[in-house]
Amino acid sequence: MRALFTMKKSAVFQIIGVVCLICQALALEDPSKVSQNIDNVQKNNLKLLTEQLNRGWRAFCDAPVDEGVMSLFQGINPSDARLLVMTITNQSVELPIKSMGQIKDFDIQADRKTLIYVNAFHTADSYFSVQEHLTLLQNSRRDLNVIVVDFAKDVAQLYYAVRHHLSVHGYFVYKILRALKDAGIPMEDVTLAGHSVGANIAALGAQLFAKENKQVVGQLIAIDPATMCRTTDILVKQNVAGRVVVLHGEGDVFGVRVPMGHIDIYPNGIGYFPRRKLQPGCESKICSHMYPFVLFMEALIEGVMIPATKCESWAKFRQGDCNFQNTINIGLVYPSNAKGLYFCLTQPNPPFTYMEHGLRYKTKRLEKSTTKKSN
Repeated sequence: MRALFTMKKSAVFQIIGVVCLICQALALEDPSKVSQNIDNVQKNNLKLLTEQLNRGWRAFCDAPVDEGVMSLFQGINPSDARLLVMTITNQSVELPIKSMGQIKDFDIQADRKTLIYVNAFHTADSYFSVQEHLTLLQNSRRDLNVIVVDFAKDVAQLYYAVRHHLSVHGYFVYKILRALKDAGIPMEDVTLAGHSVGANIAALGAQLFAKENKQVVGQLIAIDPATMCRTTDILVKQNVAGRVVVLHGEGDVFGVRVPMGHIDIYPNGIGYFPRRKLQPGCESKICSHMYPFVLFMEALIEGVMIPATKCESWAKFRQGDCNFQNTINIGLVYPSNAKGLYFCLTQPNPPFTYMEHGLRYKTKRLEKSTTKKSN
């Protein structure tokens, strides 16, 4: 028995010795090399996510990233989100999300309509730059209370939003709505808007607000809502707001194809059928996914009219068999009787509108030769 104890004791000391050697090795290792290794893993994470993003949300969500290393970097946690509001001197101010209660201290007025734009789709500086368009929107539409809720600092932030943080982001939007209500902003004058993942986050915030306050916000504008990692996370529904407008763009691997709102607008019919066609001027599906965002921004920032007409289907629109008396313009204001499917034609370059000519399919045939290469 004593011999057995001696053997166990010896084994314990051997293990302790090995652990000590490991600890010494780690202590001697250059901290800069450890940091460099972590940075290399993170670079690979971002490379994987960028590559998989081009294949759609399912591939993006299943990317074999090292989440342990990714979580070490800033911009991952929902609390890293930011708010952009305007001062009375026309200056844009960035606030941490935890300061949402201070919104009432900025240029928010109860006699204006309010637009809360939820951004969860980061883009590099380019023609489709989300951040640049939103800055222009805030600076140009001083007739509105424009609040930007930015959850997208980088592609890693987007990954965590679609995989883990959707419910927390939605709760933040709900809290912003509560803060505005407490500040005397009429909820019927509030429009929530968002593109892609942001559309589902905005819908969740509206849903939580309706549940807790027995009151719905006036309007939700969902710009090509993302198909997400799980179908249960597709949250754009008619009952979350007084009016739900869906502006479709891609409808294959990024955006939801089926009608989801009181009003569903299909520019160029893309996404209405599961055919792999692209929006005018686009050479990729992700470009088609971004295309309706640019249409929406052109309508709001430039004041451009982009009309669409009610029609039973895309086939009927191509035949010219539509109710051309029932038309709407992409933007924030819609007739109270507008409901159903709407179609229009738009151009590959700004200004995107064909004006009233975009209500007739024959315009598409005239422009076919100029857009064939892009499609």
